[in-house]
Parts: sequence; C-alpha cells; structure tokens
Amino acid sequence: MAVLAVAALLRAPITSVPPALPSLRADLHLGPALAGATTSLPLMCFGIFAFTAPFVVRRLGLERTMLALLVPMTLGIAVRSTGGAALFFVGTVLVGVGIAVGNVLVPSFIRYRFPAQVALLMGLYTAVLQLSGAAGSALTAPLEVDLGWGWAPALLVWAVPAAAVLAWWAVLVHRAPPRQTGTLTPPSGFATVARAPLTWLITAFMGLQSLVFYSIATWLPDQLMAQGWSASVAGVVLGLLSLLGLPGAFLAPHHATSGHAPAWIAGVFGAQIVGVLCLQLGPAPAVVGALVCGVAQGGAFSTALTFIADQPRSADVPALSAIAQGTGYVLAAAGPVVVGAIYGAAGTWVTPNLALVGVLVVLIALGSVVGPTLRRAKAAAGR
Repeated sequence: MAVLAVAALLRAPITSVPPALPSLRADLHLGPALAGATTSLPLMCFGIFAFTAPFVVRRLGLERTMLALLVPMTLGIAVRSTGGAALFFVGTVLVGVGIAVGNVLVPSFIRYRFPAQVALLMGLYTAVLQLSGAAGSALTAPLEVDLGWGWAPALLVWAVPAAAVLAWWAVLVHRAPPRQTGTLTPPSGFATVARAPLTWLITAFMGLQSLVFYSIATWLPDQLMAQGWSASVAGVVLGLLSLLGLPGAFLAPHHATSGHAPAWIAGVFGAQIVGVLCLQLGPAPAVVGALVCGVAQGGAFSTALTFIADQPRSADVPALSAIAQGTGYVLAAAGPVVVGAIYGAAGTWVTPNLALVGVLVVLIALGSVVGPTLRRAKAAAGR
C-alpha cells in the first residue's frame, strides 16, 4: 500500500498544472515559451534525473531511497506555489527530480521485494499512475475556479498527500529490520546492463511508446477541433485518454512476457494504428479513434514497464529502469515537437499521423522480439 501511495503522487503534481495555465501565465507573466516549459521541463527531468536513481539506491537502499525522493517532491509542490516565476520553476524542477527517481525506483522495488507478485503489482502500479494523472487534471479547475481558490492553492493541495506519504515512509524506514533497509543484492552497474542488446531494445520500446502517447495527447484537441468539435468536447475526450487505459494496465503484465506475447503486442499497437487512422475520417470517427487510442495506451505503457521490471535478475532492474526511462522520456519529449513541425510543413494532420503509424509498426516489431526473449531468459533462469 505504501508503494502504491508513492505511485499516486507520480503524475498528479504534473498533470494538475495545464488546467491552471491561463491564470498562471497571467499572474507570473509567462510568454508562450515559458508557458510550454511548465509541462516540458518535468518531462526532461524525468529523463535526466532517472540516471541518478541507481546510485542513490546503491548508497541508501530501496526503502531509504523511496523516503528520500518524497522530500524534493513535497518541497517542490510547496515552493512552486509560494512565489514568482523563478520559484515556480525551481519547484517544478524539484518535483521533476522526485518523480524521476520514483519512476525508476517503483518497478525496481516491486521486482526486488515482491518477486512472486510482479504481474499483479505492476498492473496496480500502472493503473494508479493512470488514475493519478486523471485526478491531477480533473481536480484543478474545480478547486481553482468553482471554489475560488486560485491557481496557487489549487496546485499546493497536492503537498498534503505528499507530506502524508512522506511521514508514512519515515515510519516504515524507522521500523524496518536492518535487512530490509538495503537491497537484497547490490544493483548491477550501468556498464553491465548497457552491454546487453536487450537493454536497448527495451529502451527503444519505452521511448517510442511514450513518444506516441505524448504526441497524441498534445495534439488531440487540435485534431478534434479541426474535425468540428468544440474545445470543451475535445477536453473531455482528452481527459478520458488516461482513464480508458485502466483495463490494459491490468492485463499487460500477465501477457507481455507470456507465450502469446507477440499476439498481445500486435493487438495493442494494431488498435492504436486503427485509432490514429480514424482521426481524419470525420467528427464521429475521430472521437471513436481517440477513445480506441486511450484504451490501447494503457496496455502499451504497462507493457513497457513490465519489460523493465520482469527481468531474470532483479539486480539489473534499477540500472535498466534508469536507462530505459531516462533515455525514453528524453526521446518522448521530442515527439510533440516533431509532430507539430510535420503538421506545420504539411498543413494537414494526415502526414504526422501516418508518421505515428510508422512508429507503431516499429513498436510491434520491437515488442514481438522483447516479449519472447524475456520469456526464454526467465525460463533459463528457473523463474
């Protein structure tokens, strides 16, 4: 429960910002570039600071690292709501640092501490991430506008659960027997994990599926409005994008490295291909396509996390998670920019969407290699 409580904090502090962006921009006098940085900066932090996680785990152990990541996260949520633009971005970086370490640590923690329950807990973890993202987006406007709090208190409210989870982990670390405050075996170094070709296949898979998701999420409202829908309808459909992924989040850990992994991969990304192609077929097909993308993306993300966590050797997971998520999120950050540039050059959404279809075809090929390879490796290791 304490691990899932941390997972509940890994998206909401970030997704709570975009709904408040208009008033935040006005109060902090942010231009378009700095306004865009409010969402792109955390994504870059996810990539850059993910690489620090294995070093911290090696020094502090799993439980103490979990406690440590909650400190900058809680502090950052508080700092960004208490001053001007400079403090807002300082706080945003602190939040990004905590989440970056959490992104790497939670799959590693599950693999180390609950090796017999990886599929169940990875499904729950991914589902909680989806709910966290949806909650962050959904709660800001009611708090800011309907209750009249303003943007700063509406964002500051997430410091309350963050502080509570921080206190919870402080108690757990204090009461844990000495053997539980370190790792079971020393985590593998980056050099060891980086020499394995499978590491880079998993990294490419993680990065490309994230690139597709963030590209779709960024430009979906524009595409729906281009098909004739209002901004409010486009916002509702965008909000459903995360919630519809919950079934796939639960199912993916059971199928991603099973005997029918290639069929699972083809089904998930084949559905996304259909969804993306529907976006330019008219108003009703565009909404249906967006919802299909939402259903499929939960399975895609959960499959990527399962590839990371379900390793034959638990000692490899921290470094692999750092490489895959660190490099992957940096790659994903480029997706919305490239898609926007393609749209600007082509003047139509057909061309960038066909580019995304090409990426999805590559993901089917990658996943059809990674899933069976992990299954054989686990069988050879006696798992």
